[in-house]
Amino acid sequence: MKTIFATDRKTAEVSKQNARALVEAELVASVAWIIRLRWIAGAGVLLATWGTGALFRMVVAAIPLYFIGGGILLYNLIFYLVERRLSRVSAPVADFQRLSVWQAILDWLAMTLLIHYSGGIESPVIFFFLFHIIIASTFFSPRAALAFAVLAAALLLGIALLEYFTILPHQPVVGFLKAPLYQNSLYLAAVLFFFSSTGLIAAYLSVSIQERLRRREEEVISLSESLRRATARLQTLNDDARLVNSTLDLPEVLERLVKSTAEALGVQACSIRLLDKERQILEPVAVHGLSQAYLNKGPVDAMTNPLARKVLAGNIVNIPNAPNSPLLQYPEEARQEGILSALSAPLAGKSGPLGILRAYAVESARFNADDEAFLAAIAAQGSIAIENAMAYKAIEELDQVKSQFIHTVTHELRSPVSVVQSLLRTLTAGFAGEISTQQLDILNRARRRVEFLQRLIDDMLDLAAGKVEFKKIETHEAINLGEAIERVVKRFELFSQEKGVTLDWRVQQGAEGAWVEATREAIDRIFNNLISNAVKYTPTGGLIKVSLDCQDEQTHVQVEDTGIGIPKEAMGHLFEEFYRAPNARLLEHDGTGLGLTIARDLVVRLGGSIQVESDLGEGTRFTVALPLAGPV
Repeated sequence: MKTIFATDRKTAEVSKQNARALVEAELVASVAWIIRLRWIAGAGVLLATWGTGALFRMVVAAIPLYFIGGGILLYNLIFYLVERRLSRVSAPVADFQRLSVWQAILDWLAMTLLIHYSGGIESPVIFFFLFHIIIASTFFSPRAALAFAVLAAALLLGIALLEYFTILPHQPVVGFLKAPLYQNSLYLAAVLFFFSSTGLIAAYLSVSIQERLRRREEEVISLSESLRRATARLQTLNDDARLVNSTLDLPEVLERLVKSTAEALGVQACSIRLLDKERQILEPVAVHGLSQAYLNKGPVDAMTNPLARKVLAGNIVNIPNAPNSPLLQYPEEARQEGILSALSAPLAGKSGPLGILRAYAVESARFNADDEAFLAAIAAQGSIAIENAMAYKAIEELDQVKSQFIHTVTHELRSPVSVVQSLLRTLTAGFAGEISTQQLDILNRARRRVEFLQRLIDDMLDLAAGKVEFKKIETHEAINLGEAIERVVKRFELFSQEKGVTLDWRVQQGAEGAWVEATREAIDRIFNNLISNAVKYTPTGGLIKVSLDCQDEQTHVQVEDTGIGIPKEAMGHLFEEFYRAPNARLLEHDGTGLGLTIARDLVVRLGGSIQVESDLGEGTRFTVALPLAGPV
């Protein structure tokens, strides 16, 4: 069975793995801690042996006890070196586990010898065995810890019986007890009883405390993992909310949605199916983590597929055992893909269902109530994003249709209007015979209206050319911007002089060699519109300044006038199609309201920007920024 899920099986055991990792880390730390503690124990044996004779004037088997203390320090040195090496190479926990076993074996052997050579059943160090029982509960399982408690009692019983029956020579601490007790059966029974019961109780309490602590640790880890998942899911919801507002590109929205959903749920696969135009078939439009073979399994009919019908009706559907579910249309394909459970949520729009968001897992009963609530929230966010993107796409298509219609109609109008213009020029020039003064006036008025109609047709064609998909591919070339603008300025010099307006053209230092990638027609049209407006709306005695500068790898062209200005309420509509400011309409009746729209569209198509600043009655300044084609 082939499956493309790589890590989904591990997700459900994250908390258990973390708990095991914590226990293993405790074992590694405990090994080092016991080694540090053993230095004190070994030195303590040597010091106690010396002090018993030198300070307390008691007689003990000093030589064996010194050997035991030295032996403890020697094997502890070996354990220390081994532990340092294992830590440096980050050895597996099994190596530390084996090291802890060897420590226990040698410690218990040393403790048994220490008890024997310090008085056997009479030894004052018997109850130090309890420390080893408690330590064993740290390293080993509860059953092993209790077994160690029983072993300690057995070892003590063995020493006591061997000495009692004189099989093993008794090694008393002379001066500690007034009379020997190792052959006193009542004393033996009492010591063995209290030691065994104390050892078992100590082991039980230690194990119980350890178990409680570990359960608390697992609970903390589980809560921490739940908090991490909740935080990740909140972050996903936040990111998806930002996605809804950041882009209207439908494929990008859907691809990011399925990927972020799969990651937040901890599964490897997620998909979105949307209804087709006939609202019959659910088509896969965004997929993360599924094989192509599974996607090609066959069509999903929204009307006959039982799962699709249930989800599109507005239900969250959790399938714990996908291959055996009657809701699945393709159970065998799901089994081959390795899908054992699935969670589906409806994508609901304002006017009805849009499709289905679905997550897949390779574990049975993988999804819980929290997963259902999360997927429902993601689906709600996704529905908004999908509707926004679809609405934007519909508007774009309508705009394309509108622009195509304008292009077609105006193109068809251009030829007959040109013919009418030609005929009117023929009549006004007298080539068709003499005409009266009144007739000439009527013909001139008709010619001016036809010329305005011609400008409107030209403007509409230019505007539509920038929007329709079938526009010709523009071939950009490197153009000296200063020279191109100077040609436009010279075109308006005579007109500005006749009107009594000063037209000042300047190229700032360093901008003489400014080149841009564009078409000559585009540059000419942009600045022809801006400069012609400046001359048109600047009264006699006014000043128009046109300047070229270079800043931050961009050219900056300013067209500034001291004309009528633009009202504040008109600033937001300035680049709208067919819009003309109220004061402009009063001053100049003829105007298409398309010049600035065309200029803005051309600037944007060249990768630049256009800004306007104006004060009513004081003047206007347009700034056009275009990227440099190369170093100045």
